[in-house]
Amino acid sequence: MLPAFFGDPAEPLYGVYHLPDPAAAKPLGVVLCQPVFHESVNAHRAMRGLAELFARAGAHALRFDFRGTGDSSGESGEGDIDRWTSDIVAATDELMASRGLKNVGLVGLRIGASLAAKAARSRNGVPFLVMWEPILEGASYIEELRVLQKRWVEFERGLRPGARKLATEHEVLGHPLPSTLAASLASIDLASEPGPMADRVLLIEEGAGDRTSELERRLAQAGARVERRKVEGGRIWNRETDGEQAQVPRAVLAAIVDWVIQEDGS
Repeated sequence: MLPAFFGDPAEPLYGVYHLPDPAAAKPLGVVLCQPVFHESVNAHRAMRGLAELFARAGAHALRFDFRGTGDSSGESGEGDIDRWTSDIVAATDELMASRGLKNVGLVGLRIGASLAAKAARSRNGVPFLVMWEPILEGASYIEELRVLQKRWVEFERGLRPGARKLATEHEVLGHPLPSTLAASLASIDLASEPGPMADRVLLIEEGAGDRTSELERRLAQAGARVERRKVEGGRIWNRETDGEQAQVPRAVLAAIVDWVIQEDGS
């Protein structure tokens, strides 16, 4: 692994580059787009494991922190969907330029998948896009976060009676959620947005919803080769408040890597 800062020197992003196995190295790059808030913490081990699997399979993998998250520049809660989408574009450009790659695709989880889709729409010729449990409707996502925050406060009250007084509606599990960021995320409506995303698209979900079917239909109409898979045990971001350490769904990770590598023409 090679940690490094990239992008605008005045507002650098922090990323970790996973070198491909020399014996299997391919001219193929993958940018991993992680979730945000508590979901990023819960999914960290899985996203790192996914990057490592890609590297073993010969792909160049880059995972990174969005602006205002992790070790990237910016204050917590400072980002929005436009800025985070541009961060994905910057990460893609970095991987292409630093490694001399032309074939670079995107793999995203939760809001990272939704942002990856938006980033893919802003570019031409994205070879592949993996959307793992994407957020299709931002308004519903924000409501889920509000409910989760309320449950967390009730849980904390059992340990610290003053927890309710300390909590605000502008946070989720200790992560800032200012009104501007909430409004930005609530504007996401992935299935209704026009335009192609990538040549090949893999949709991974544990449930099966009408909105995902609509997204699948629109992608196919735009000319993408779309595959949709239902998986079990992939909701690694969704731990209980007092749950054990987040699990790594190795079967799901292997399926993602196999899908990308097997159909790659490199």
